[in-house]
Amino acid sequence: MENKIILVTPPDDIIHDGIRILAFDLRPEQSQMVSDCLSQLQEIPQIIVYVANGQDDPKWIIDKKQKCSIIVLNAESQDQTMVGYLAAQHNSYYFGNLRSVSEANRSVIQETKQLTMIMEDQIIKHERL
Repeated sequence: MENKIILVTPPDDIIHDGIRILAFDLRPEQSQMVSDCLSQLQEIPQIIVYVANGQDDPKWIIDKKQKCSIIVLNAESQDQTMVGYLAAQHNSYYFGNLRSVSEANRSVIQETKQLTMIMEDQIIKHERL
């Protein structure tokens, strides 16, 4: 199988095996950082990126959250209820200033290299399975 990245938006899903990433309500520059990280990775397995925003069905977002090994979110999204819920997950990382649960999650993304390392760690874990 060739290496590839699959983008999935609501209400769709995909049943292929691979590393799954949920990207919630990212601003364009944040999406670009995720894209840059993915393009820097070499010999990657299949990666499925679920792209959601604050107007999407919360049930869809929660379902995808349960399937993902990485959650990347915009902490400054208008949907602070979903931000708080996603930020409380052990595998979540965020851009911006986290308002409500900043003490519970200190996994702020400040540079591309940091996000690349997070993705590389998941690839290593995935390859061990």
